[in-house]
Amino acid sequence: MALLSVQDLVVRFRTHEGTIHAVNGVTFELEEGERLGLVGESGCGKSVTNLAIIRLLPKPAGRIEGGRVLFEGQDLLVLREDEVRDIRGSDIAMIFQDPMTSLNPVLTIQEQMVETIQAHRKVSKEDARARAIELLAMVGIPNPAARLKSFPHQFSGGMRQRVMIAMALALAPKLLIADEPTTALDVTIQAQVLELLAQLTTKSSTALILITHDLGVVAGMTQRINVMYAGFIVETAPTAELFARPSHPYSVGLLHSIPRLDEEGGEELIPIEGRPPDMRRAPTGCPFAPRCAWRVEACWTNNPELRPLTEGGPVVMTGPKATHRIACHNPPTPNEVRGGRPLRAGFTAAPPPAEMLDELSLAPAEVTADLKGLMAGIQVEEGPLSVYPSAGGLPIPPEPERRNDGL
Repeated sequence: MALLSVQDLVVRFRTHEGTIHAVNGVTFELEEGERLGLVGESGCGKSVTNLAIIRLLPKPAGRIEGGRVLFEGQDLLVLREDEVRDIRGSDIAMIFQDPMTSLNPVLTIQEQMVETIQAHRKVSKEDARARAIELLAMVGIPNPAARLKSFPHQFSGGMRQRVMIAMALALAPKLLIADEPTTALDVTIQAQVLELLAQLTTKSSTALILITHDLGVVAGMTQRINVMYAGFIVETAPTAELFARPSHPYSVGLLHSIPRLDEEGGEELIPIEGRPPDMRRAPTGCPFAPRCAWRVEACWTNNPELRPLTEGGPVVMTGPKATHRIACHNPPTPNEVRGGRPLRAGFTAAPPPAEMLDELSLAPAEVTADLKGLMAGIQVEEGPLSVYPSAGGLPIPPEPERRNDGL
């Protein structure tokens, strides 16, 4: 039995502007000690999926409207809040995205770590403090006994992230969810934090879900990858297999939009055209169709299910021999994967049906009208515009006149 089994998870956000279709039937499993990468662009549903797993969706807007989340065979979605709280932090821990705001700025590190330990374990304050010192030493913070008395603002970003990792591992969880743990850190500290996570999870056999948009991070950290787009998993495979044979157009686009060090003569980067979908609209057809160069007629009306890349045989959901599956009507050929674009003679992407709005781009006249409207608004509020453009090409409002008092 898998440690974690997410089955057809559906999450919606009810807002004044409409319903946000954040997660649309996500299904995956995770074995004990397995490291899973969850990748995709911002807004694709990575973080929301995992917040739903531990039932930390913002209320009252966020709602789980379907599916099951089985942790060690127990459905977390039907438990009472106090029962979920006993599991959260103890058996399932999460490292949040921003270490700058995840720690309470008015409490010392000791107060926060001791409170976390005592909330789930019946131990004395002295024993909890000793455990906190042990954890800080384990994550590489020098002089941990003295640093326990420090406040978060007295730590650098990398040190705060190490504190967050220590707190997450304080109770030896069976599952650790790391939500972009290196986003706010410089490259050197990123490498140290990732190496630390790999060592600690391997040593304790803790399962890991690593959420990131950085393919380089998951390449070295995970055993299996789920690629998400618009609230769907569009491709899943063992890490080495996915990098060797990406088979969904979105995965191909992601890999061709970043530079590769193993290319001797350099490779032209191929961006993914268009823009992410409006999640306020219920998906009809493949959500990637408006941006896909391989789309066919069926893509506009029929959203494909995850199917094995090679038909036949049982579907393996976890482990190094997990089945490579994609959700695509017209997968790129190996030559097209290497080229990053369709290479079949005479093939053209299917145009959108007449009744659908093509959101690939706005007409030039509309863009010009929008820009003129923006300039007119700035002139009304700020006065005449500078003749020199900004780095983004937009006019710059003039600087306010300097007063005599120097302000």
